[in-house]
Amino acid sequence: MMLKVLSPLHIGNGNRFTPVDIYPTKGRVYVLDVEGLVNDLQRLGVDLEEILVLLKNPPGKHYVWKGYIEEYHLNPSDYALYSLPVFGELGKTSMQINEFIKSSGRPYIPGSSVKGAIRTAVFYKVLRECGDSGTAMNLVADFSQNLAREIGYSESLINYYLTYLDREITRNRRFDRKRADDLLEAIVFGMERGRYPGIRYEPKRDPMRALIVRDSQSIGRKHLAVYRVEAVGNPSPIPIWVEALQPGTETEVELKFDSGPLRMNAGHFNGLLWECLKNRGRSWEVFEGFVWDAVREFYKAIIEHELKNLSKFGRHGSSVRSFYEGLKGKNKILRLGWGSGWISTTIGLLLVEKGWKWEQVRKKLGLGKNPFGRGFSRDFPKTRRLADGKPMGWVMLG
Repeated sequence: MMLKVLSPLHIGNGNRFTPVDIYPTKGRVYVLDVEGLVNDLQRLGVDLEEILVLLKNPPGKHYVWKGYIEEYHLNPSDYALYSLPVFGELGKTSMQINEFIKSSGRPYIPGSSVKGAIRTAVFYKVLRECGDSGTAMNLVADFSQNLAREIGYSESLINYYLTYLDREITRNRRFDRKRADDLLEAIVFGMERGRYPGIRYEPKRDPMRALIVRDSQSIGRKHLAVYRVEAVGNPSPIPIWVEALQPGTETEVELKFDSGPLRMNAGHFNGLLWECLKNRGRSWEVFEGFVWDAVREFYKAIIEHELKNLSKFGRHGSSVRSFYEGLKGKNKILRLGWGSGWISTTIGLLLVEKGWKWEQVRKKLGLGKNPFGRGFSRDFPKTRRLADGKPMGWVMLG
């Protein structure tokens, strides 16, 4: 399928370009071949020890190479591995740029990022459509009668999940918040017997194995740009710069729905997702349709939620409205990468519907905590990340 970028997309590789690696000019940033620049400076008579001292103690109000390039009238483009256009203001004294993931120097979109966005949509749809406590209780009963009983006392699986989190966080100060969704993932996608509370997620029992997404083709660096990302709603904005694919970028991504394992191992799957599929007919035949329905429903709900909360985008509300209105009617749209936000990368839409019960749990999880003092934000999530005035990470498959 063709994947088209609709708004600035950043998928990081964990690296950052520092003032040692870059030279910014008006409207453009050069990513430098530092070794080549140092060699030329030595040929021009600059002492290597002097350069090393400069690198260890860079000047506070200038980029590291600014003085040399200006003094010796060097052209930064002669020492550039590549250069990128800039959207937004540059750092006046220095800045760091989060690098886009690359292979052999060329950006690409990991298949895991695309599949992760699809998986979140499936997670949401299963809980919304099949997340009743009765069904979940019957599935879990094969592994833990105690857990099944507890789920059965709740109105829905989501209600039980919040009760479970509230209890566990209160009881265990070392509760691993990064694994807070483990129980829910096991019940939805597939489970095996495990330690308390009685089950654990088992990938071999997950029907999502039948969806294979491969990394995209390499993308030319001409499609990258540097964006200054604005965190709207942050009382003390900290500027962030990222390499991101520009809107309009297109690349091929291979997706494969392999129904064979679903058909041959039908008796092996045991989560709510499998129950949802069985409700539609032969699970292996309806799987692909179910996935695309989930994508359509989830991201439509995200768009509607954001349109209802335009006030959170401050002065950008009008442009954000126009962007989201333009997404309506488009098929197979996803949101992925850094800056997508909590609502788009979790089942948060289902949680916030639970009102005070969710508010109680999210504070215990530390979500929305004021970084500059005590207390929590009343309105979570409080911030939205925008690049060039657009919500980040939207793409379309076709």
